[in-house]
Amino acid sequence: MKPSISLIGAGAAGCALLVALSRKGYPVAAISSRTLKSARHCAELVGVNPTPTDNPTAAAAGDIVIIATPDSLIRPLCEEISGKGGFRQGQLVLHLSGALTSDALTAAAKRGADTCAMHPIQTLAAPLEGARLLESAWYCLEGTGQGIERARRLAETLSGRVMRIGKSDKALYHAALCVASNYLVVLERVAVEMLAKAGVDPADALPALMPLIRGAADNLSDCGLPDALTGPISRGDTETVMQHLRALEEKCGDYLPLYKELGRQALLIATEKGKMAPGSAAPLLEMLKTRS
Repeated sequence: MKPSISLIGAGAAGCALLVALSRKGYPVAAISSRTLKSARHCAELVGVNPTPTDNPTAAAAGDIVIIATPDSLIRPLCEEISGKGGFRQGQLVLHLSGALTSDALTAAAKRGADTCAMHPIQTLAAPLEGARLLESAWYCLEGTGQGIERARRLAETLSGRVMRIGKSDKALYHAALCVASNYLVVLERVAVEMLAKAGVDPADALPALMPLIRGAADNLSDCGLPDALTGPISRGDTETVMQHLRALEEKCGDYLPLYKELGRQALLIATEKGKMAPGSAAPLLEMLKTRS
């Protein structure tokens, strides 16, 4: 029989992982959450009786303890559970934070538990959809040797792939994910506002952009870097870039520094790709550096 799981924190991420693992035959031992409503909802999704319980009691019930609370609560919660005898030798204790290291679980490790920070590299907005997305996702692992090995087996149960990272690199790792995911949303907000300045109905702007966004993501998946880059800088089209800069200066001056910085980064990729018009790199770099 597979080891049982206790979940502490029944938000979208924790509940999604619990649903995904329960579908693979891991029994659910207990669910504890800030509100009874969220605990009951998660219990219903995994088909168990939503018995109210406190955090230490819930943790003690499971062979695997998943702490899926907000980051600021993980360490104090772990210390609370440890102080009340909720951890024991041989348990696996995980947290799902992308930013915190396994040091947040030190109190559990002192009780003899194996510990690991196990971060799914996926957006998890809702439990059922999140459970589907966790199948074949990547997982970043950082922790003790045995903790990492046991977490790796969990990820592989979900057909996931794993990467390992050191404690000192965790913050940079998480910043990279924020750039890839969160800041993509920011960029699309900028693009929507630019389209509005160009006279496009704001209600149409994002729907019109979505096929373009999906196409770019498909290109990245299919072609990789640097070949996925398209557009005027990829071609070395200096005239089009100049027109962009003039239009931004006239109507969206606040976004001009952002456009130029992204343009300089695109120029590095385009140079690596090697398909720019001859002699275009230097003038592009000059206009992206100096034009205001």
